[in-house]
Amino acid sequence: MVFRCSTRRRRWTAAALAAGVLLGGTLTGCGPARPPADQGSVVLRIGDSFPASHPIDEGGVIPFREYLERHGPAVGLDVEYFANGQMGEQRDMPTLLRKGVLDLAPVSPGYVGSELPMSNVGDLPGLASDPCTGADAVLDAMSPGKTLFEEELRPHGVRPLWVALITDYEVLGTKHPIERPEQAAGRLLRSTGGVADRVVDHVGASGVSMPLGELFEALSRDTVDGTVASPVSIASYKLGEVLDFATSGAQLGSFTVTFSVGEGVWQRLTPDQQRVLREAAAVAQDGVCRKLTEEGETAVAEMRGQGVELVEIGPRQRSAWNAVAEPVQQSWASDLESIGMPGHRVLAEFRRSLAEAEQASRGEN
Repeated sequence: MVFRCSTRRRRWTAAALAAGVLLGGTLTGCGPARPPADQGSVVLRIGDSFPASHPIDEGGVIPFREYLERHGPAVGLDVEYFANGQMGEQRDMPTLLRKGVLDLAPVSPGYVGSELPMSNVGDLPGLASDPCTGADAVLDAMSPGKTLFEEELRPHGVRPLWVALITDYEVLGTKHPIERPEQAAGRLLRSTGGVADRVVDHVGASGVSMPLGELFEALSRDTVDGTVASPVSIASYKLGEVLDFATSGAQLGSFTVTFSVGEGVWQRLTPDQQRVLREAAAVAQDGVCRKLTEEGETAVAEMRGQGVELVEIGPRQRSAWNAVAEPVQQSWASDLESIGMPGHRVLAEFRRSLAEAEQASRGEN
C-alpha cells in the first residue's frame, strides 16, 4: 500500500514536521512510514522553495517533476509535490532532507554556509560565467568520489542530482557609476551572504543584509547604494526602475542551487528507480541552464530599456576586477583550511571540472 498526504496534512508547516521528527519520528510528512523500494512503490516527497514563475522552476523543477510523473510509475516511483516554500525556506532544506521530512529539495549553499561551506565553491568570483558549463562543473565537482561529496555532502546526507547556477553577479546601484573596484569603496551594498559578502568586503564597501524584496524601497529611500547580484535575480522585482547603473562583465560570482535527494533515500532505491531519477535530472539540468541563459539576456535588455546605464568592463578594467577575484578565491580556501577543511583541494577540483565542462562545450559547438 502507498500512503498519500491528505490535503490537510499538506498544509502542515515545516516546523511542525521537523518537531515531529525530533520527538522520535512519531510525525511524518505522509503519515505511516513508506515501504522500502523492494516492497513496492515509493512516494518521493518533493519540496520547492521557488515560485512557479522563477526560471529555476520553469526550466528545472517543473520538467523534472513532469518526467518523474510520466516515467516513475513504471519503476515504482510516485511523487508528492510541496510548492513555493510550503515545507520551509531555503535555509531549512538540508535539515528537512536529513531528517526525512523531504526526499528531494533545492539546497542553496549560500544560505547554509555554516553547514555546507565548501559547497560555495561554485559561487566564487572570476570562475563560472556561463549557466550551462558552470552548472555542469558544479555537478561534476559534487559527484561521488570527489572531495566535496565525500567530505561534506555525503556526511550531511545530501546527494545533488542537478544544479542551477545563476551567474554574472554584477554591481548594480544608484548615483555614480562604478567602473573599477576601488570606486565601490564606502558604498552601502546589499549582499546575498556567503561568498558575495567576501566580494563586498574586498572592494571596501559596507555589506547590508536584507531580503531582495526589500531592496526596491531601500534604493528609493537611499538607505543603500546598490547590490551585488545577477540581473536574473533582480528582474522580477522591477529594480530597473530605481537603478541608475549596472556593471556588465565584472564576474563577481554566482549563486548555486543544487536540487538534491536525501542520501538515505537514494540508497534505498532500486537501480531502475535511480536511473529514472538520473534521467529526470538530466532533463532538468539542460532545461534550467537554457532558461537562465535566456532570462539573463532578457533581464539585461529590460534594464537597458528602463534607462539603466550598462558599464561595460573592457580590457582596461578587466585586470582590476580579476584582482578582486583571485584574492577572494584564495582567502575562501585558506579560511576553510584553517578549520581543517580541504578548501584548496576543492577549489582545484572545481577548476578542473570547469575546464573540462568548457572544453566539452566547445567540442559540441
